[in-house]
Amino acid sequence: MRIKRRDSEQWMHHRLLPQELKERVRRYDQYKWVETRGVDEESLVQSLPKDLRRDIKRHLCLNLVKRVPLFANMDERLLDAICERLKPSLYTECTYVLREGDPVDEMLFIIRGRLESVTTDGGRSGFFNHGFLKEGDFLRRRTAYLGFGSKISR
Repeated sequence: MRIKRRDSEQWMHHRLLPQELKERVRRYDQYKWVETRGVDEESLVQSLPKDLRRDIKRHLCLNLVKRVPLFANMDERLLDAICERLKPSLYTECTYVLREGDPVDEMLFIIRGRLESVTTDGGRSGFFNHGFLKEGDFLRRRTAYLGFGSKISR
């Protein structure tokens, strides 16, 4: 952690990042360390044999994927392929995951924490929608397409 922090500090200094961005990077690094205990789960899983990697991804992801109505009755091999392509992402509090109007090229599953969603439908007069997504929920393409500003809150 000390080595990573030192490298990060040197990089931020070299790039002349403003203090506010430096604080956000430090907060993310600290949060990631606490959540993962310093283990790079993705590289650890990638170094395993393909069959073991597939079984682990299936164990971690299958129930989440099956909650999506479109995927619920899919063939097991297709579900395995979807699970294999999922990658973990970690967001700190007050991080915008998706801003209203941004193109959507992925599906997001909430594994831990809560995601606050705020929609104004592109600023349409009088339209405002606010809600929270929790563990096990997912962002669907249709919802995000309508305009979806989201930030993580724990």
